[in-house]
Amino acid sequence: MIEFPLAHGKIRKFRYALAAWLCALAIPICVQANLPPPEHGQWPSPVTGKLLNLTILKPDGFHSNQPLPMIIYLENLASPRIGTDSDRAIIRDFRARGYLVAILDYARAPRARVPFLNRDLYQLRDDLFHNRFLPRFQIDPAQVFIVPSGDRLFRNVVFYREPGRTLGMDIIYPAHPVKPVGAIIEFSCDNVNRMGNASLAICSDTILDGEATAGFAVAMADHPVAPPYEGLDPMPQCAWKIKAAVRTLRVEGAGLGLNGKIAAVGFSRGSGMALMLVTTEGLKEFQGHGENQEISDAVQGAVVMSGRFTYLDLSPSDHMLPRYTAAWGDRATHLEVWRHAGALDYLTHATLPLYLTINCAEGADALHQMVVLRQRLAELGSDEIFLQDPQPRGHKVPLEPGVLAAMNRYLKGRLN
Repeated sequence: MIEFPLAHGKIRKFRYALAAWLCALAIPICVQANLPPPEHGQWPSPVTGKLLNLTILKPDGFHSNQPLPMIIYLENLASPRIGTDSDRAIIRDFRARGYLVAILDYARAPRARVPFLNRDLYQLRDDLFHNRFLPRFQIDPAQVFIVPSGDRLFRNVVFYREPGRTLGMDIIYPAHPVKPVGAIIEFSCDNVNRMGNASLAICSDTILDGEATAGFAVAMADHPVAPPYEGLDPMPQCAWKIKAAVRTLRVEGAGLGLNGKIAAVGFSRGSGMALMLVTTEGLKEFQGHGENQEISDAVQGAVVMSGRFTYLDLSPSDHMLPRYTAAWGDRATHLEVWRHAGALDYLTHATLPLYLTINCAEGADALHQMVVLRQRLAELGSDEIFLQDPQPRGHKVPLEPGVLAAMNRYLKGRLN
């Protein structure tokens, strides 16, 4: 606060008077909007090494006795703001829809961007997972969204209906972007809650959260297999569903200011889905199901991480072999059934360039599958970018800046 040349006691009185005047201006706004007043705090950012200012805004009709959906809204990042809607309008709409809004102000810190920001995005989800972030609030772990300034959230977009289950996706997108942007779709590792915070934290999956801050629209889609997941991806049903998701994102994106280009991202049980969108492109057996059948299901890029891509060349010690045998029969006598289940085995010619990555300390089964995938791509003459995460973290999505920076460059090249 600016101090004027008054006596000490007069300065104190002036401060109180000024504070009261400011409150008098603010209180009618809160009352008129029927909104609880903001609360303030700080959050320690690993990336900046500083305490970030935190503003907590309760939703309309706030009730403390029920879990709340939450938006973590990131302001003043180092990366350009792509959406042109005002923060005030966006946040007002979030609160009206029942979200607890936690605003983090990065104050234009130089490292508040991909690939460095991902460390903070992971820490936020991990803090939530361990009840360290806003512990006095009941947060719904299935509805935690990290949204960069200028972006909005489009929830529960239906792309496939089947008996007993409707599959949907959640889209974070720049609101009225300064230019049309591309979109990234990921198929969730969580078969119960597509945006399950626990799954994202445990797997350190910050890909969509991070790429949203880089200006892309991002969509998390339901995994095609309903819970409980037992390691089996039935075909052709899985391909029907993921293609319907891409078509639906393309249709909805036309009204959101997107440019029609889409890249798929997959990790673990979602990795084969991302690859399958590439390897099954144009195959008629996978057409004619789900929403928006008249629209193209082609993707313009794919990021493929740890997973299984073919069942014809598994490691002899693969712990899933007995389960596959029980489901599909003996491999030697049911070879076509095993072949039909693997995304890689539909690939017969060179395809679009892929971005591949895996952790150096991943399990032997997954490391073997990545070797098989790369060999097959090389045989067909397909281009690839492969970076191994050098930090020994096991079955995790990379947080290494070099790996994430190369991924971001790849996505920009494919989608812009």
